[in-house]
Amino acid sequence: MLMTASCLVAACVPIALSLILFRFRQVPGTIFYIWMAVLSAFFSFTVLMQYSMPEFEAKLFWRNATQISIFLFPIASLFLSMVHAELERWIRPGLIIALSVVSLTALILFFTDTAHHLMRQEVHVSASGLTVAHRTTLGTLFIGYTQLVQLVGASLLLRAAWDAAGRRRRQLGLMAVGALLPVLGISANLIYPELSATPAGSILSSLLPACIMIFYGLYRYQLLHIVPFARDKLIESMKEGVVVLDADHRLMDYNPSAYRLLVKAGAQEGSNWTALPLSLLLPGAESWLQAHERRSELEIELSFPDGSSEQQVWLSITVTPLESERGVYFGSLSVIADITETKRLEQDLRRRASTDGLTGIYNQVGFMERAQRHLSLSLEDGEGFSLIVLDLDHFKRINDEHGHQVGDMALKGFVRSVQQVVERRALFGRIGGEEFAVALPGARADQAQEMAERIRRAVMEGAGLEAEEESRPARVTVSIGGSTASSADRADFQRLLAAADRALYRAKRSGRNQVRWAEDSP
Repeated sequence: MLMTASCLVAACVPIALSLILFRFRQVPGTIFYIWMAVLSAFFSFTVLMQYSMPEFEAKLFWRNATQISIFLFPIASLFLSMVHAELERWIRPGLIIALSVVSLTALILFFTDTAHHLMRQEVHVSASGLTVAHRTTLGTLFIGYTQLVQLVGASLLLRAAWDAAGRRRRQLGLMAVGALLPVLGISANLIYPELSATPAGSILSSLLPACIMIFYGLYRYQLLHIVPFARDKLIESMKEGVVVLDADHRLMDYNPSAYRLLVKAGAQEGSNWTALPLSLLLPGAESWLQAHERRSELEIELSFPDGSSEQQVWLSITVTPLESERGVYFGSLSVIADITETKRLEQDLRRRASTDGLTGIYNQVGFMERAQRHLSLSLEDGEGFSLIVLDLDHFKRINDEHGHQVGDMALKGFVRSVQQVVERRALFGRIGGEEFAVALPGARADQAQEMAERIRRAVMEGAGLEAEEESRPARVTVSIGGSTASSADRADFQRLLAAADRALYRAKRSGRNQVRWAEDSP
């Protein structure tokens, strides 16, 4: 009676599990589990029929029927393992045919064994009412094949679990244990045949424990729901990077985009970053770690040197804490976006806003802002500060006689001439049509006057200034006015500029192509 009840339980439970999961049959891999549950139920049913039938021939028939589950269950288990190990692409017609041919050959030999005795040496009925068979070497090899297929499936799940982390690792680990249980059950039955004659042994040596363990691994962690699968697919295909850090700053999970972006930012390429501390993976991510420690949603921007170029890689990282309903802090979820192009565009727009489009030097706004700032810093440090204002002589005549294109070429050549003379620390800008200015932080009046004279000579000598129309060179000269602020003065750039302008006009009134300084007499 207990034996009958045990077999009925072992047959009904897998059917119930398959019915629960039938509504999730569209989820990848679920159909293989349903087949496993059906085969498990069929196995227990055939054991029950073998136990119940009085005739030896009927018992032998149902014993042969148990081989159907024994040889087909490992194939379904292997395919389920391949799906969840993300090796579904390997499930091809060739593999299905190869596995099926071996199993079908074994089944045919078992059902026809009475004619050739290739699979069993002897079959008799035990005291419990079950048949006991002594297998031949060929029969043992076929049973070993089923064990091998089951072990391959378990090893695929264990390998996938090794590369995974957290919840995913637990899911795959439970499924791997479930895949190993039939191996243990069949091995125990081979060593202790009398085990299957007891009610408890009939359940333990059946396929039911494997079905329950795999069901728990699937359903407990909601692998069979379409939403988590869709969420995983979405994260894998996202353009943004997704990184999960645990409370100890270690990477627990990341998607392909995160791998690409972090490598671009300087992370060492590798096959697996799981459990690697972020500080070791990505030096220079202190701000990211600080945001992780704050345990509040933050958005930060980080820059890293691009190893393939001299430019910077900019990443925008949104850090969200991961806490349970009870307030237990597990870590953080970071979403990473590559904003390098946006930053470069911003920098280019700022550069264009402060740069003269024709000559490439500072325009009036860019020059004034920087010159005022340098004036303040120079006076705070007790240094001098000089300003030179330059105006091209008779520039309108060049435009009228040679055209604006030649005039533009002359302006560019003039700028090149000045750049050959001025120091790197100097600021050079265009503050009007043909009016320019040079700010000299730290320069005394005598140093600035010497610099202005060198500029005047370079322009007059025409270094870089040739612009021809009908073989006639367009030459320019320049009038220069300057002024110097001392540490005793207050930082008033407009006053300094007005003084330099007055000196410039004195230079023009005095005949042009000369230098005048603010403290010079008229």
